[in-house]
Amino acid sequence: MLIIKTNILNPISSDKVEFLPDTFISISNKKIASISKTIENQDFTDYSDSVCIPGLIDTHVHLSQYYVRGKHNSNLFDWLDNCTFPEELKSKDPEYARKVAQDFFTALKKAGTTTSVIYTSPFKEACNIAFETAEEMGVRAIIGKTMMDTNSPEYLLEDTETSFLESVELFEKWNKKTELLEYVFSPRFAPVCSSQLMKMIGEFAQKKKAYIQTHLSENQDEIKLVKKLFPKYKNYTEIYEKLGILGPKTLLGHGIHLDNEELEIIKKTKSKIIHCPDSNFFLKSGVFPFEKIKKSGIDFSLASDVAGGTSLSMFNVMKMACYRQDDYTVSPEEAFYYATLGGAKVLEKEDIIGSIDVGKEADLAFVKIPDINNKEKKELLSKLVFLGNELKIKATYVAGKNVYEKS
Repeated sequence: MLIIKTNILNPISSDKVEFLPDTFISISNKKIASISKTIENQDFTDYSDSVCIPGLIDTHVHLSQYYVRGKHNSNLFDWLDNCTFPEELKSKDPEYARKVAQDFFTALKKAGTTTSVIYTSPFKEACNIAFETAEEMGVRAIIGKTMMDTNSPEYLLEDTETSFLESVELFEKWNKKTELLEYVFSPRFAPVCSSQLMKMIGEFAQKKKAYIQTHLSENQDEIKLVKKLFPKYKNYTEIYEKLGILGPKTLLGHGIHLDNEELEIIKKTKSKIIHCPDSNFFLKSGVFPFEKIKKSGIDFSLASDVAGGTSLSMFNVMKMACYRQDDYTVSPEEAFYYATLGGAKVLEKEDIIGSIDVGKEADLAFVKIPDINNKEKKELLSKLVFLGNELKIKATYVAGKNVYEKS
């Protein structure tokens, strides 16, 4: 049994955080066995100089774009054509794909992110390598090969049946191969996916209860193009609904420009929305209607969306979620929740991860805080959300295993 002494900051709800200073966490068989103020065994790992938080959860990130984060273009389509698509092509080379994956997962662990939902490039082997690397590094990951069979650069364009069958093959090989790995079907977004492909994905994923991820209403030009390409549908969201890719395990990236009818579809199908504030700001896509989505009852969470987002740090994402609202104040409690327990809820894993509770798997991050003994809960939380990029992750644990320790 592993015993750790630390100071716990734990999300309870979107407006409540619990602080437990000078507390012992015992870990056994990957799970949190106890949380207490005293222990009989004096042999423990001492992280008293740090705050312990649940492992952070990034619900939308592009592994194959990791090296082009911060490469500026203020228009989504120009950015895709000139920055993103050429970079994803490089992952056709297995050596390059492996190097990107290794650097990406190393950076995640150093950032305290223990769970991530990942798009790779549209190459089967690149996705396979991402899974191999995730398994080697001991992280919790839901990974999918990006799918695009129309209106795409020739060098990324897939044959419809091949795109589908390769994804099925990857699903059958990797989904739940270990307790930490799952597959997510990943049609990039409607403009580059045929109706046939999306329908095939929907039928298979619903049958197998598999995850689906895609992008929705990120950009006004994107919405105009979708209306032109799919004229028989009333709105963008209805395309996904009618083709069968919405449901409780569907993750919809962005969702900035949704009307009330679209929100009703998302709520009715129990689909989830993934808010990417840093990416939205970087690409000038618009302001996420945080308060409206929250009041709608739709589950949502925060994500980095690297490389549209500029950093894998979920502390940066929390800060940007607060900064990017003009008429609504996102509290530190809310930002923290949607990067931890809220993310777990979106993935239907809130009984397993997302908070520090007895019986949950020990996905933990330890953040070193200067002069921590003189800090109150409110100050600690504020420091994490707004100054998290300046703080150092001392250690990261996934399912009770130390996967990163700052030397």
